[in-house]
Amino acid sequence: MKGLEKTMKIQARGHENVRATHAKTLEITGERDITARATCVVGVDAAFDAEGLALLRGPVAVRLSAGPHTATGTAVVNPHHEVTDRLVLRRSEHASPDTFAFRSTLVASDLGAEFTAALGDPANEVTLTLTESGPRQPLVLVHRRGLPGPGGRTGLLWRDADASLDLDAARVPAAARTALADGGVIAATVSGPLDGVSQAAGAWLVEAAGHGARFEVVGDATGAVPALLAAGLPAAPAVHIGRTDRRALAAAPHAELVRTAPVPVVFTAPGAALGALAEVLAGSAAERRIAVPDGRPDLGHGVRWLPLPEAVAALDGDEEGVFVLAAPERAAWNVDLRPLLPLLVEQGVTARTLSTVLRPLGISRRDVYDALGDAPGARDGGERDAGRRKK
Repeated sequence: MKGLEKTMKIQARGHENVRATHAKTLEITGERDITARATCVVGVDAAFDAEGLALLRGPVAVRLSAGPHTATGTAVVNPHHEVTDRLVLRRSEHASPDTFAFRSTLVASDLGAEFTAALGDPANEVTLTLTESGPRQPLVLVHRRGLPGPGGRTGLLWRDADASLDLDAARVPAAARTALADGGVIAATVSGPLDGVSQAAGAWLVEAAGHGARFEVVGDATGAVPALLAAGLPAAPAVHIGRTDRRALAAAPHAELVRTAPVPVVFTAPGAALGALAEVLAGSAAERRIAVPDGRPDLGHGVRWLPLPEAVAALDGDEEGVFVLAAPERAAWNVDLRPLLPLLVEQGVTARTLSTVLRPLGISRRDVYDALGDAPGARDGGERDAGRRKK
């Protein structure tokens, strides 16, 4: 199951009661018999490979065949799917545990009379093929060494990871860098708190965020630490507010914290609560950036950085997310990162990448180059950027 393009085939058979008239779903079931009321079922007596299905992520190509007939479509894997004795594709966004994928462009009523007749013949084999169609974001799974291994879908991905990474080690293996570039799964272990990882691993985590990696920290039920990592920030220092809402954000002590904290502030809240955050920050709101969930239906936490006013306009619903409010520009540079920058460059992180991931902290590209000075690799990056500006 290694590799970027994973494929699963589910074998079933036709049944005389297949009607295939449902306009919203398509289902293959492990049951041997169905009634005519099961209008979404297109195959029976299927056996499901729970592990193989759990390893599929993101967009998938869907192919259904029976006899000489074939139909194709696309869907997006539901990250919260639980394998049972049925596999359901839905046209809608409904993400119940028995929904394998949603946003399906192929449902039962799309198949036509001749195809439906073939599905109604018990002698015909029915095959549903699901193939990852990407592009996939890298997925970094972090686990504390010495604790029980991750379970469920996370555990399966952990054991089938494309690369492993020891966050305490002085070097990052080439396989982890390759998996990151290819959108693979990286299983990372650490012996203690994440703010104590090695220098090389810390630089790699920042690089992974720059590649759009998603993060999952096993045992972190709040999602605060993976959200910080996905934002390209260290696990500490940060202020953790926890779960809050519009009313609490507007009142002390939360309001005072977000106004004065010299480090990033992490909290869980409905998207509509960001309006209160903007009111609390008043005149400085336009200058503040916030990492918000990227909205992709996938395992782990992925974020995108937005100016706070844009985030308020984009996220006005009741759906909860984990948010990371960047420290104000002047406070961010007071956490003196300058001695660390040459070390990051020596580990292979480019000046351009550093300027990208540190921008939410209020550190400009010019700040980065000034701090690097004559560090190896800094001058080349600056010359390349200057050349692009001249063009």
